[in-house]
Amino acid sequence: MKTSIIALSLASAISLNSFAQSDATPEKELELRPAQVSFVPPLSTNGLYSTRYINNFSLNLLGGAAGGLNGVEISGLFAIETGDVRGAQFAGIFNTVGGSANGAQFGGIVNITGGSATGAQFGGIANVVGGEVRGAQFGGIANITGDNVNGAQFGGIANVAGSVDGAQVAGIVNIAGGNVKGAQIGLINVASHVDGVQIGLINLAKDGYRRVEVWGSDVLYGNVALKMGGNRKFYNLFTAGATLPETDNTRWGFGYGLGTNFDLSKKSQLSVEAIAYRIVEGRDSWNAINQLNQLRASFIFPIKNRFALTVTPTFNVQVSDLKTADGTIGSEWSSYNVYNKVINNRTRVMMWPGLNVGIQF
Repeated sequence: MKTSIIALSLASAISLNSFAQSDATPEKELELRPAQVSFVPPLSTNGLYSTRYINNFSLNLLGGAAGGLNGVEISGLFAIETGDVRGAQFAGIFNTVGGSANGAQFGGIVNITGGSATGAQFGGIANVVGGEVRGAQFGGIANITGDNVNGAQFGGIANVAGSVDGAQVAGIVNIAGGNVKGAQIGLINVASHVDGVQIGLINLAKDGYRRVEVWGSDVLYGNVALKMGGNRKFYNLFTAGATLPETDNTRWGFGYGLGTNFDLSKKSQLSVEAIAYRIVEGRDSWNAINQLNQLRASFIFPIKNRFALTVTPTFNVQVSDLKTADGTIGSEWSSYNVYNKVINNRTRVMMWPGLNVGIQF
């Protein structure tokens, strides 16, 4: 029974919305009424042509439709406004606004605004705005804005906007078709230009920071890293390295890190980076901890075109509870150190300084 009522209500809402668009009246010609009560369109105190009225208060037992709102609207399932909304809408399923919305929208599933939105939107699944947003959007799954966002988007999975002056925070992906002045925080962040920071696993910008570096080190003799971010103020590193395969202490590893880059002079630069490696060696077990953590200060000296020499002092911290063939806890990856202890007879912690030299392009 309940399902039938919801289906009937949705069908009525869709048919009325089509009618409302054909019966649209300019807002200046709409009549203001203090209140209206609706069961489901067109069964309301405003009758068949309810979209010709602006209401100060609307109570929609299932759903309702009007030409605009200047106050508060409470709906069991849905509300349709063909014009502008100034105030607050509360609906069990959805609120739709043909014009602009100024205030707050609370939709159990979705809020849809055809024009601009100023204030806040709270959608159980999504918020959709065709124009500009000035304020905040909170969507359980997604927020989608056709124009700019001046404020913030908080989406459980995704946020999509034109340019952003503020923040996008999502569980998986943030997409800005234009510039981001502020922050994008998510697993994947995409923008055209970033004047701020992107914080995530993968950060992409059309004119962003992208570098490849190849270098040698004492633990992994050959290393390569891809550096990418919205700009050089904050970027991610994906790196891998290995020793020579025929040696007794064959090792390989892969890592992830964060970095920032700034100028030292007109030509030279400095990158400060932190990387965490998972090292694989011998009879390794993926259940064991076998980690190399590095803090790097990379001095970058241009050679020609986009090629540059990198000289990088490092500070290394080994953390390992992997047992070697002879029963030792943790291989000693460096012949010199400033700290080397096995803690609680189960985890080796070793620290030492190092020097990496490489090429960046």
